[in-house]
Amino acid sequence: MLRLIYYEIRKNYLRGYVLAAILLFICLNVCIIYRNYMTGDGLLGYFMSHSKETQMQWDFYYSMHEKLDGPLTTDHARFVIDEYNRLNSLVADGTYSREYQQDSYTGYIWGDYAMITKYFYQPMKFAAGYEANLNQVVEKARDNIVFYKKYNNNYEMTKNEYIQNHYSGRQISVFYDGKPWELLFKYRFSDLLILLLMLLGLVPIYAHEKEANMDGLILSCRKGQRNMALAKVLSLFFFIAFLLIVFSITNIVTFGLLYRLSGWGMPLYAVEAFQFTPIDVSVLAFYVLLVLFKLGGFAVIGLCLSLLSALFQRVLYPYLLGVLLMVGGSYASGFLASEEAGKTLWALGSPFTLLKGNELFSELLGMNLGNTFFTRSSILIVVQFIIGIVLYVLIRRFSTTRSMKRSGTNPIKVGA
Repeated sequence: MLRLIYYEIRKNYLRGYVLAAILLFICLNVCIIYRNYMTGDGLLGYFMSHSKETQMQWDFYYSMHEKLDGPLTTDHARFVIDEYNRLNSLVADGTYSREYQQDSYTGYIWGDYAMITKYFYQPMKFAAGYEANLNQVVEKARDNIVFYKKYNNNYEMTKNEYIQNHYSGRQISVFYDGKPWELLFKYRFSDLLILLLMLLGLVPIYAHEKEANMDGLILSCRKGQRNMALAKVLSLFFFIAFLLIVFSITNIVTFGLLYRLSGWGMPLYAVEAFQFTPIDVSVLAFYVLLVLFKLGGFAVIGLCLSLLSALFQRVLYPYLLGVLLMVGGSYASGFLASEEAGKTLWALGSPFTLLKGNELFSELLGMNLGNTFFTRSSILIVVQFIIGIVLYVLIRRFSTTRSMKRSGTNPIKVGA
């Protein structure tokens, strides 16, 4: 079996054009991240562009984070508050000097005030007040449990019990800039590149045997049907895992070097966009979790492409249908947070929803099953696992029966 898997990998994925496309897409991916970094894209203008005009602001940003990053101490908080109050008093009446100030952080009073407020005062205020604000949510959930239990509303009762069990005891005791992590979690361009490489590598996976009549020869061997289908599925899984690992490492290394990622061990809810996340993990662990979810999603998508390859003799049709599958699946995954049952089912049935782990875990998303609360992430995993099993069974059936009909092999005598 191992030799057969190796043969499938070498035959289908170690082709010159596939390897060239992988190298080209890796370079393109790095260039896109670097372009976004230089132009200061994303997150509603949080990141400034990198140019000579903003050099002093960025120097101030980095020097302040070197001073303040780490445990959230009283001294650090007092320093930021004092600086904010001082600058706020200077700009409050509008009489501050608009001229260059040698003794200022950025060269201008307003620039100092904007930088302190946006990058330090507001994030530190969020971190310091997070525990108290979330305790109010937990306390409200406790009251709701008593209320809904009185009226036998099991769904709302179990939902509020989940909130109480998973949101209690949270506090942010460190200060780092979580926005670079948020940008990394939301970065999706590499997913598109992986999908294109999957089209390139997986669609012809059965066409090669059909063109060379190798499928009939394999099926004439003992256990050929089972080994052929299993080897192809395992080979596509290894190919997808390789692509995902390479691009995931490229992403985090590139973001780390450019945005100077810090606070690898801080809790995910310290990132403001994930303050209501239902999971209590570090930002690094969450990135690994996103990769695992994407691996599951890409694997199911790969099985869909493999099934299309097994169904058609000509490789053009799987390519066209594969593109339609990606467009339709991406559209269906957009209903991830919908309150309508029909749209939610479309999202749960789309493997592309697994590629949106950042949206899946940014807040508590659940469903009512049997008048009981379940998180959509857990339901999604079960649904996609079932779809994957069904796809594998269909691949085994259609890849072998069609080959037998074309080659004239008697299915009763195969493996005899």
